[in-house]
Amino acid sequence: MTSTKISFRFIFALFVTAFSIYLVFFLNPDGALRILLNLLTFAGIYGLSAIGLNVHFGWTGLLNFGHASFMGVGAYVTLLLMPHAAGREGEVTTTGLPFFAALIIGIMAAALFGLLLGLPAIRLRGDYLAIVTIAAAEIFRLLVRDLESITGGVYGIINYTENFQKYRPLFIDNFSENLGFSPSQAWVCLAAWVSIFFTVLLLKRLSNSPWGRALRAVREDEDAVRAMGKNAVWLKLQSFMLGAGIAGLSGVLLAFNYGSLETTVFIPLLTFYVWAIMILGGVGTITGPIFGSIIFWVIISETDRLAYLLFENANGQQLAGVRFLLVGVLIMFLMIFRPSGLLGKKEELLLDVK
Repeated sequence: MTSTKISFRFIFALFVTAFSIYLVFFLNPDGALRILLNLLTFAGIYGLSAIGLNVHFGWTGLLNFGHASFMGVGAYVTLLLMPHAAGREGEVTTTGLPFFAALIIGIMAAALFGLLLGLPAIRLRGDYLAIVTIAAAEIFRLLVRDLESITGGVYGIINYTENFQKYRPLFIDNFSENLGFSPSQAWVCLAAWVSIFFTVLLLKRLSNSPWGRALRAVREDEDAVRAMGKNAVWLKLQSFMLGAGIAGLSGVLLAFNYGSLETTVFIPLLTFYVWAIMILGGVGTITGPIFGSIIFWVIISETDRLAYLLFENANGQQLAGVRFLLVGVLIMFLMIFRPSGLLGKKEELLLDVK
């Protein structure tokens, strides 16, 4: 019976995702492939971040509303360690680490930031932990904005994409030239989905390990875990570090997709996008955020076109209002029929969050 339910949920998720992709071609007869590439790039990056958030909330029950800060730490540390230009004058730094060395340090920095944030905050529960993580994300954003001599401040960081693009395989250039894609974005898209593939493999192994079962036990009943002699605080810190490291990798990919990095990228709205993706895909599932991310970005990107088709005579401001109305209605529609998400279970949303 259980396997039948799992199969039905998976088939339903595949159907909704395939229908969402079909809508891209239906609503955009011209240039649909280019739009689909852009959509899949953002879906891959945000889906990877949502997988990291699922480690926090879905596995361990940690209510983290500062996920954007982990993405930001990974991105800024990685870019600042490579050749780049930053600040008001576009000051050029010609020396730095190779991309992969900087990336590893950036991911480790995001995980370390998760540890440093978790040490004072992890003993808090529910709403209090959420408030602290929101505050930490805002403190990080304001520090990045004000430390212009290091981070570039509001002027951001530029001229860093070549550090990653020089590793682009030749077949991507040939493929992109034939289909009219941007080869640089196609390379970021491929990197995002390859990262998702290996992250899912890692998390599946961890989920079935004693450590993964201990995390779920913390989510279900922290007092029982302590009674069994386990260090619940250390388990939650490890979860925080793992999810933060995954978020740091997604932040690096987001920075390379944009081509320039500014403080306006890692705002609270980004965190709530990731939360929406995780809930749509299914809390506590490893692959759910993948489906949730594709569907979410179809809704976000195609409601402009849908609003125009429904209200051709409306002006830009009116269309923007209609667009957000449609986004809300479509997400509500999905959650009415699948309140636990595409692949989630009802009991996952009934947790006493820690």
